[in-house]
Amino acid sequence: MKKETKKKLKNFTHEIIDLFLGVPESFIYAFDRKEFYRMLQGEQTEKVLTCSNISKIFHNLKHQGYIEIQKSSNGNESVVFTNKAKLAIVDRLASRIPSGKRYCLVSFDIPEQFKNKRNRFRRAIKRMGFCQIQKSLWVSDRMLGNLVDLASIEYEVEDYVVYFVSSDTNINNHIEKLLIK
Repeated sequence: MKKETKKKLKNFTHEIIDLFLGVPESFIYAFDRKEFYRMLQGEQTEKVLTCSNISKIFHNLKHQGYIEIQKSSNGNESVVFTNKAKLAIVDRLASRIPSGKRYCLVSFDIPEQFKNKRNRFRRAIKRMGFCQIQKSLWVSDRMLGNLVDLASIEYEVEDYVVYFVSSDTNINNHIEKLLIK
């Protein structure tokens, strides 16, 4: 499969998760691969959602690790989105949080032996909208503590990450310039 097609399929999966999580910008062209490829080729058709299509969607999301089926104590089943699903659209979730007057700072010192985990965590906080002040110090004007915790737990680096909130620093001018970009 070509690299561009893989990227488009990945984006399509993120759009489906986005739809189910209720992010308003969601726009779904199709719900199965045939329809998706038709959409890529410019052939837009009206698609009727059937039980079979919805079942396939949930099966694929479960197989890819985006959802889990949990049973409650009374025997009912419910669908729960995993951290992987939330991190797949973390940029959209973060953009829904309004900017504030306080700065949210993330500092981390992840050992070299966890280089891949460190890079994935860094990419996640960058997608959340954090700006880099120094090598391992990042800032945002949004209250993103829950998403930072989510990313640190998912990438197993929570022991090396510190998140704190400040209304005033001695580098406010520098931070303002970074956040304007």
